[in-house]
Amino acid sequence: MIKNCSALVWLFFLLAACSGDTYRKIRLDLPPFSPVRLADYDEILITDFLVTKAPEGLDLNKEVAQYFKLELEKKFRGNVFHLPFPIDRDEAFQDAATWKPLASASGSRLVMTGKAALSQETRKAILSRPVRRTEEETLSPAKKIEERRVFTLELSVYLIRPDTGEVLLHRDFKETITYTNLQQRADFAFHDLAQRVRVQFFRPLLGEERLQERYLLLR
Repeated sequence: MIKNCSALVWLFFLLAACSGDTYRKIRLDLPPFSPVRLADYDEILITDFLVTKAPEGLDLNKEVAQYFKLELEKKFRGNVFHLPFPIDRDEAFQDAATWKPLASASGSRLVMTGKAALSQETRKAILSRPVRRTEEETLSPAKKIEERRVFTLELSVYLIRPDTGEVLLHRDFKETITYTNLQQRADFAFHDLAQRVRVQFFRPLLGEERLQERYLLLR
């Protein structure tokens, strides 16, 4: 077996030398690094988030809890549930005493909590488009002012071990999206923005592989 491996190694370098190339581009499915091993836990409890801003008529706490619950249930084999546990101050996230009532007897429960804000505003955009003023003139740019509906989602997510109060993971996100539809609903905008957060937060947390390109130096 050792002789065969050595022969393959020498063959690889021989082919590399004959090709004249100094590198090869390869694609790999690489699992991301996660500081939290979900396999070590049997339950994930999602509490209420500290909501600092939300459009009128939108229950942002409900939207956040439901979205996180559905995403976690796709890969986490344990139990995922939401418990109304209001957070009224930023200091609570670092206060171990706040989370001890949520600890389980087995010590295998993880708490997901955080802070959320969703804002909306109407902005004016100046657009340029070609127009023909007369038959003799060539196309010339004309400026037009149009309105856009802009939503901004700010999320601060914590994963906490309740029996010790230790913060295992903390991530902050801020995403903005613009719509030409001035009547765009806030709940739809939240889900569009949450998809962006998902890529950054859930992919490493759930250990989802991502296709990446790497360069292999040949000499």
